[in-house]
Amino acid sequence: MFKTTIEPRFSETDSLGHINHTVFPVWFNDARKDLFKLIHPSLTPKDWPVILAHINVDFFHQAHYETNVLINTGVTKIGTKSFTVVHEAWQQDTLIARGEAVMVWYDYQQQESGAIPEEIKSLLAQH
Repeated sequence: MFKTTIEPRFSETDSLGHINHTVFPVWFNDARKDLFKLIHPSLTPKDWPVILAHINVDFFHQAHYETNVLINTGVTKIGTKSFTVVHEAWQQDTLIARGEAVMVWYDYQQQESGAIPEEIKSLLAQH
C-alpha cells in the first residue's frame, strides 16, 4: 500500500467551508504517482502504458482546510487488460472518502488496449 499526504489548499474549500467534492479525484490522481513509478519508472509520456477508464468516489465525512489528508492507495483487482486501484482518504483518523480507478493497459501508438505484462502483474499484486 502506498501512502500520500495531501495538504489541503485554501482554494479547495467551498462556500460551506469544507473541501469541495471535486477535489478528491485530483488528490487520488496525485496519489497514483507511486504506483505509476512502480509500473513505469521513467514516467516518460512518450511510452506511457495506461489510460484511465473509470473512476468513482464515495464520501463519508466532510474534509476541512488546515488539516492534512492521508491517502492510502492499493490495488484490489488485476485482470487481463486492466487493474483497479483503490484510494482511501483519511483526516484525523476518520475515513472521509473512498474511490476507485480502473486503469487499462494501453498502447497510445496503436490506440488500443493490450494484455498487462506478467512482470507488471507481479508488481501490482504486491500492493
